[in-house]
Amino acid sequence: MDVEQSRATGWVGWVLFGGVILVVLGTLHVYVGLLALVRPEILAGSRADLLFPVSLTGLAVAHLAVGAAAAVAGFGLVRGLRWARAAAVLLCCSSALMDFAFAATHPVWSVVAIALTGTIVYAVAAHGGEVADAYGP
Repeated sequence: MDVEQSRATGWVGWVLFGGVILVVLGTLHVYVGLLALVRPEILAGSRADLLFPVSLTGLAVAHLAVGAAAAVAGFGLVRGLRWARAAAVLLCCSSALMDFAFAATHPVWSVVAIALTGTIVYAVAAHGGEVADAYGP
């Protein structure tokens, strides 16, 4: 019986962490989108001087779309799927832009979210293929 040796490094853990964080960030974006649809007055008070002059309905739809796609990509990333790596990088960049738009109203959360998405982008771009190798053939 031959024992196969994995080429996976410790970055596999960061990629898997990124997948879990993508699911969590996606879920949060979906909740914010639903909140903007159901009770728009809650978000209306925190929208002073945002970078993008977008209606609350447009913002809600954007949050719902990015959130749902991020959650699906996060699950795919945990499974080591190739399309999920590309989607994760694109969605993390989109999420970072959305968080940057809210930096004036939620500075601490925005900085934390942008730092997490930056870490996810690096881990997925540099070491995303190792997850598929870690699962084996």
